[in-house]
Amino acid sequence: MARPGIFRNLGTKLLALAIAILVWFVFSAQQRERISERSYRIPLSIANVPPGTLIASPLPPTIEVRLRGPFTALRQLDPVKLEAVVDLADATRGEGIHRLAPEDINVPEAVEVIAIAPSEIRIALDTIAEKTLPIVPRVTGKPAEGFEVVDVSVEPRAARLNGPSSAFSAMKTVETDPILLANRAATFSEPATVIADAPGVRVREGQVATVTVRIRPVPAPETTPTPPHRAKRG
Repeated sequence: MARPGIFRNLGTKLLALAIAILVWFVFSAQQRERISERSYRIPLSIANVPPGTLIASPLPPTIEVRLRGPFTALRQLDPVKLEAVVDLADATRGEGIHRLAPEDINVPEAVEVIAIAPSEIRIALDTIAEKTLPIVPRVTGKPAEGFEVVDVSVEPRAARLNGPSSAFSAMKTVETDPILLANRAATFSEPATVIADAPGVRVREGQVATVTVRIRPVPAPETTPTPPHRAKRG
């Protein structure tokens, strides 16, 4: 006798029914779960910087976002994996304001971004330039009592830098980290880091220079010989 149609593929139908009940249970549980809000500080990332340009303005290292969603979803959220992304694919040279939207934050589907601070980022794009500048040793302090600095030299004498072209207009030299005399009484050489004190400028060659400070005893003052005493004639 043939089996009624309702009993055909009974195992498959029961499995589908069980899956449907499970999906309904999970969905309804999410609907019943209380909604929570939580704030996070997340890193700011810049994507698609146009070729031949770089960012010449300071950027906030992090931004603050406030998220809203089911309590379980927020509790399971890994803040380390969150970031805000500014896409510069269509940006041009110069300064522009880039607004952050909720879709710029990579949150799970069940979580909503309800606030971003700051909500806009000011970004200046400049062309990349290179320049070679003399290295000036920065020496501080005084030698020991009775000694003086004769000469200060540095090797290499120049460093090659790259960075935004607008930053180089005011740069004539680059300095080293401070070299401390600290009551020294003899000639010495010391490595020092070369510092490019301008936003976006980096030292490409000559990052570390050797500074040599020549020190000698202060020469004794020359004395004028006293003429011989002559007796007066009567």
